[in-house]
Amino acid sequence: MATITTTIRPENELMLSFNIFSDLKTMLQYDFMLHAFEAGTIVAIVAGLIGYFIVLRRSSFAAHALSHVGFTGAAGAVLIGLNPIFGLFLFTMSGALFMGILGRKVEGRDVQIGTVLAFMLGLGVLFISLYKGYATEAYSLLFGEILGISSSNVLITLIAGIIIAIALMIFYRPLLFVSLDEDVAEAKGL
Repeated sequence: MATITTTIRPENELMLSFNIFSDLKTMLQYDFMLHAFEAGTIVAIVAGLIGYFIVLRRSSFAAHALSHVGFTGAAGAVLIGLNPIFGLFLFTMSGALFMGILGRKVEGRDVQIGTVLAFMLGLGVLFISLYKGYATEAYSLLFGEILGISSSNVLITLIAGIIIAIALMIFYRPLLFVSLDEDVAEAKGL
């Protein structure tokens, strides 16, 4: 005897098809997906703009280290009761300024950058362990949680992206000159 089984789908179940436009329309009905696409687009544009200079200057390891320095800042901010975004910005900007002060000395300094990276990650873990609650926001900054980004964080990301894009427009030529030929740029006083 054959048994026929039927399944009843809930009305709000998300069904995807082979029509990418209708699937995208369906996904964008949810606020968390809309925020994820907005933040992802902003970050992709800024990363493309900055990534060009990172590759030219051969500073990919330093850029990688800065992301972990940002985690430590976020963990420290969570520990003292501030918004983790402020700690992230403060520590990342401080680390970037410090690396900028080193100038051409950053090139070929993988051991020093690796040491700072390990120290900052350890400091971040210390901050998280001292925090009595569950530091969800700090962990999401370390591991990435784009689907959990809020509209206020999308706005912060947009403002930071605009500031970075404007700074790159203002300093494009000198930055390109320094990236391509540091010795000549230094002789010209850049």
